[in-house]
Amino acid sequence: MSSTDTAGSYRLAPALGSVAADLRQLLGGEMRLARAELDQKLHRVILAAVFLVGGALVAFAGLVVALQGLAAALALVLPTWAALLIVGFGIVIVGGLFARSGLAMLSLKTLIPGHLATSLAKDVRVLKEHI
Repeated sequence: MSSTDTAGSYRLAPALGSVAADLRQLLGGEMRLARAELDQKLHRVILAAVFLVGGALVAFAGLVVALQGLAAALALVLPTWAALLIVGFGIVIVGGLFARSGLAMLSLKTLIPGHLATSLAKDVRVLKEHI
């Protein structure tokens, strides 16, 4: 091995060390981004759940009174049992629609960290270009 080969390999070692340090820094940054983005998504899920539960509780109180009035009005022209069944089934359908909307807000699509995936894809593309 000649002295120029040895000198070249000595200059290559710090460059490789610098690349490794840059990769560690990049991965650390990506992990911080992932953590921040997941925290943001978690806060959104918690807020959605609070609104879902709070709205359901407030609406429930008013709904009970309104349904009693509706059943009483229907009982004027129908047997009481039929009026109660009609109102009961109607509210089950409405409740199912509300629950479905709440579940849609909590779907996995809304929880996936989009910024992280985009950033990681960009980093992989840059690394491939430089290697």
